[in-house]
Amino acid sequence: MKQSKSLAWVLVLVSLLWCASVCAAAETNQVRVRVNIWVGCAGGLVANGGLDTAANSVYAKKGLKVSYKIIDDWTEGAAALASSNVDVMLTTADVWAKDYAQFRAKGFGTRAFFMVDWSRGADGVIAGKGIATLKDLVGKKIAYAPYTPSHFLLWQGLRNAGLTPQQREEVFSQGIHTRDGIEPATLFAQQKVDAAVAWDPDMSDAVRKRAGSRRIYDTRMASNLIADILVVSDRFAAANPQTLAKFGQGWLEGVEFIKSQPPAAYKLIGGIKDFNIPANLAKTMLEGVKLADQADNRAFFGTAAKAGDYANIFKLAQEMYRDAKVLKAVSDPEPTIDRKTLAAILGK
Repeated sequence: MKQSKSLAWVLVLVSLLWCASVCAAAETNQVRVRVNIWVGCAGGLVANGGLDTAANSVYAKKGLKVSYKIIDDWTEGAAALASSNVDVMLTTADVWAKDYAQFRAKGFGTRAFFMVDWSRGADGVIAGKGIATLKDLVGKKIAYAPYTPSHFLLWQGLRNAGLTPQQREEVFSQGIHTRDGIEPATLFAQQKVDAAVAWDPDMSDAVRKRAGSRRIYDTRMASNLIADILVVSDRFAAANPQTLAKFGQGWLEGVEFIKSQPPAAYKLIGGIKDFNIPANLAKTMLEGVKLADQADNRAFFGTAAKAGDYANIFKLAQEMYRDAKVLKAVSDPEPTIDRKTLAAILGK
């Protein structure tokens, strides 16, 4: 009798070990990531050695095959995640507040799990002669891309500038809408608008092309407002926890490489076909962002008991989208974070 019980326990143990090995083996080693042409992606690109995993890269050594899909349009990027054409999406915390609510309404589960960077001067409002502050935008034509970080930057800037709700509404009613942050800079350089909300390198280039123009507000002033993050579908996170942890850890290693060996990193970024950011431009653009490391991720997401900047931005953005009548209800920021994956990436 004792022998049969012992044999039964052995069989159970063998079954559990077999299941564990099968479950681990069942994880995919492939991660498809939506990005736009933005230097904040540098940590992940360096870890990958390009848009697709290069031999001897950080990700290759971790046994991963990562492919970055360039989708510059924000709506198309969200659609790619929702349709499982990508597993992970680069976005900003403010735009994510809208996408999360829309995904949730459709029954599609997604959560944020990683901070990529802070914009520190790479996004801003530029204006022509006679416009010195955000208050001077009343009655002027300003180009911006609605429901993007540009929209959020302008909305928050106008609130902080002390304009009345009526004045803020007038600025937005005079707005020239575009699909991205590149076109506003072009329109501004061509003197078709009085001001624009754009991001670098197009923003700085537009100021150089238009005599007497300058930045009147940017993310050096609003330093903790625009943050890039990564979000993942619940389905992919549940099926591939180890793969996702390795992916995040590799990204952090890419950030450390950029900090320790910047010339080599600039060269690598400049050599990525279709990314269209030459080495010298990569260097200049990286001066306008703060790539997030382990400490930044911890501080940004905070804890369930003590919220960080992520929750503050998420709530502010929801307020903006409610004002714009895009959202009817608001969500608690905490359930939008995948803390299990975040903990696996950051360690104890």
